[in-house]
Amino acid sequence: MAYPALAEKNVTPVFDEMMDQKLLQNNIFSFYLTSKQAEGAGLQSDLTFGYYDKEKFKGEMNWNDVKYKYMFGVQLDDILFNGKSTGVCTNRPSDKPCLITFDSGTSLMSVPKFATKNFVEHGIPTSNFVKRCNNEKEFGDMSLVIGGKKYTLNNDEWMFPAQKPSLSQGGNVMKFNMGPLGPQIMTQIDSKSEIWDENRPFENEWN
Repeated sequence: MAYPALAEKNVTPVFDEMMDQKLLQNNIFSFYLTSKQAEGAGLQSDLTFGYYDKEKFKGEMNWNDVKYKYMFGVQLDDILFNGKSTGVCTNRPSDKPCLITFDSGTSLMSVPKFATKNFVEHGIPTSNFVKRCNNEKEFGDMSLVIGGKKYTLNNDEWMFPAQKPSLSQGGNVMKFNMGPLGPQIMTQIDSKSEIWDENRPFENEWN
């Protein structure tokens, strides 16, 4: 499902093959992810090609331009904890913008070094910054601001449970200048496949 830049050499990804053969009504695909509790009630996760099932959600679909055609990278505006801005995307250099990507094969959220440094400055625990606390709930919800819209994960969705002696730990650190998000946030977001045409070299994304 990835872009050709991520595929094996001389191998056309299956979705690009579908588009080349004009098999799809629209050049989009959609994940619908449920929880174990929802599956127990008979609601199944699915993957659709060429359309998205409007019966699976309420409200309007929010589309975000794909700005990095390697792993579906889109513009990240900010990250909030307990409703307070971290300013993590403020004053990013033009050649290293603040991007975030959606990865159905990622179970944990990861962030680059500049974001980790920002989190530590704001007292937010990461995998390399374990913070003493009375309860992990005190760090509150985490909201990702994408395209001006907030997508909020509750404390249980982004925080590891506190472990004795009452230390809390967040997600992983990456070398990339963007962090992949797993199924937690993908349950709230769908992304359009073909929007952005600029071919920026992959090397520019390394820290």
